[in-house]
Amino acid sequence: MSMKNIYVTILLCLFANLTAFATHLQGGEIRARQLSGQTYEISVLLYFDTVGGQGSATQQTSINLCTGDGQNMTVSRLSLVPLAGVQGTSIGTYVTNHTYGSQGIYQISAQIDNRNSDILNFQNSQNTALFLWTVLHTTLPNSTPILPSLTFNAGVKQPFVVDLKATDVEGDSVSFVLQKLSKPSPGTCAVRSVDNSFIYPNEVNASGTFKIDQNKKQLVWTAPTQVGQYIFAVVMYEWRDGVRISEAYREGIINVTDRPGETVEIPPYENAENTGPITSVPGSNSPEISIAVDAYPVPTDDFVTVKAYSKDPAIITLQVIDLQGRVRQEYRATVADRNIEHQFDLRNYTSGVYMIRASNDTESVSKKILR
Repeated sequence: MSMKNIYVTILLCLFANLTAFATHLQGGEIRARQLSGQTYEISVLLYFDTVGGQGSATQQTSINLCTGDGQNMTVSRLSLVPLAGVQGTSIGTYVTNHTYGSQGIYQISAQIDNRNSDILNFQNSQNTALFLWTVLHTTLPNSTPILPSLTFNAGVKQPFVVDLKATDVEGDSVSFVLQKLSKPSPGTCAVRSVDNSFIYPNEVNASGTFKIDQNKKQLVWTAPTQVGQYIFAVVMYEWRDGVRISEAYREGIINVTDRPGETVEIPPYENAENTGPITSVPGSNSPEISIAVDAYPVPTDDFVTVKAYSKDPAIITLQVIDLQGRVRQEYRATVADRNIEHQFDLRNYTSGVYMIRASNDTESVSKKILR
């Protein structure tokens, strides 16, 4: 074989390996099932696109798992099976058992590199690891609720619905919130944070609604207007006697195509996280106010996201103020804009009432929040 042919062969092999490991993940989640005492079965579910990513699905035979008590382990895949009713998608299940040394609150997490690219509402997708997490309270006997399988396919101007009717063996209550994508900090067992480069699917064209119907236990997008791939995340809270005993983060892909079927009229744009219209946004002709502020979730146990809207472009400043009038945190925009968004970390704050203040060049406005 000539030297030229050898080089060609090497390049083809390298290309084949890169293709095999090109991840085509459509979502995932982590479940925990109590076996006895402080021993739990931990399952990581990954949804693979087996049409465009068959090589990835085949090669991802193990993952790295952090148990939240300082340990990390390699977990082998137990099964890879086609998802019933969804052509071209398979679920990979990775299972291990782990015993915690004492009762406590633990974040179980896993990160898988090489997300899908070309996500319309997350431009940084290819460079950010998929980061799944579940927070487990082992102080009470408990297994995390089980959600129905993910839904992936949607049509232009057709409502997209994800079923969130969870099954809970202990009969605990369950609620859901939309969340921006989680991203890991550097390190093997990462601390999670919010990726603010993500926007909600209905924010791509600022049209329609993307929200959770708590009564029907559904995530509903009414309705996509542009063909392409979108990504979303929800957090499931489990409650017992008014106490939150677990949190589970779930992420999924929405594939929007121009498919046949009945279409709907697109409703007015609503802010996704606030699950309702932002009625306090200054109108372009409003002489009464020049700035408005919104904050959520309220109340919060950890982070609060603040959005401010200015009638005219301005340098906007956001502050967290306690009841003694002290400024506890401040964020100041670097360029003049009509709206900004920032997340404040309140995890080390004592419980109580705080004020969120937004100000521009002419006035300020405040909103009360609870920690």
